[in-house]
Amino acid sequence: MIRALAWFVAALCVGLPVLAVGADLVNPALPPAGSSRDFRDGYADGCLTGFQDARREGYEQAGRKDAARYLRDAEYKAGFDRAYRACYEEEMRNPKMTGDTAM
Repeated sequence: MIRALAWFVAALCVGLPVLAVGADLVNPALPPAGSSRDFRDGYADGCLTGFQDARREGYEQAGRKDAARYLRDAEYKAGFDRAYRACYEEEMRNPKMTGDTAM
């Protein structure tokens, strides 16, 4: 009984940190589940713009922002800002390498 408990505790000590690291593996291009349509629209536009501004290959002309909607729609703005930051930072941390830039 004590030996089984010791193995269980050891497994938790090793397993929980691994799960915590794995929980950070989220695709920044996907909006959170349950988001409103306005938030998702802003999220899509923000992510494309973030990748463009981070100079991700293939996204040179991808950025788009509905400026009027950004000013009047709080959900669109929140989605745009969140995705822009997430996608920009993802590209800066893990640059997508394609074509001649791959080593």
